[in-house]
Amino acid sequence: MSAETAHYPRTQAADAAHHRRLLWRKWARNIHIYTSMLALVAVIFFATTGLLLNHPDWFNSSDPHTRTATGKLPFGMLKEPDKVAVVEALRKDHGATGALESFDVQEGQLDLVFRSPGRRFDATIERSTGHLEATIETHGFVGRITELHRGVDAGPAWRLIIDATAILLLIISCTGLSLWLLVPKWRPLGLAAIAVCLVICTAVYFVLVP
Repeated sequence: MSAETAHYPRTQAADAAHHRRLLWRKWARNIHIYTSMLALVAVIFFATTGLLLNHPDWFNSSDPHTRTATGKLPFGMLKEPDKVAVVEALRKDHGATGALESFDVQEGQLDLVFRSPGRRFDATIERSTGHLEATIETHGFVGRITELHRGVDAGPAWRLIIDATAILLLIISCTGLSLWLLVPKWRPLGLAAIAVCLVICTAVYFVLVP
């Protein structure tokens, strides 16, 4: 076997590997670009609300605003409590919003709690008279969007949005890292940046975190 014949398979294998690298770089670039655009609004939202969540004193969003309200419910739906009717009456006529967290039936009264991001509605209803006393606690717009950041009382659909955003960020990070490592002249700088980031995060955790 001549030297040229022996060298040919190695060249073909190298060409195939080079083609695979170029193909993966192309796909990684496309995935990185389009997932970044797809996640853009969600990333801006969670970045902004994360900053606000870390600094609640900027807008006093941690201080709740509380007000009380009174009303009356028909006695007929309270004698043998009709849960659906009571809940709908509170939603329609008395400003209850959010998911029903609890519906406690006691001998003399009903206690209900509704919760949504940044808002709580507590109601006590006397079963003998239908008299209603409600306490509404809100944290304003900033409080509401920061609760959305954490997914508190936001329901399963919003939690899916959070999960989807997290998955998109993982894809963006992995494809971005691949693009750095696939280009030889960028690879040392990319690896150095990862190493510096790991060192800084580790040092902050072990030295500065209480």
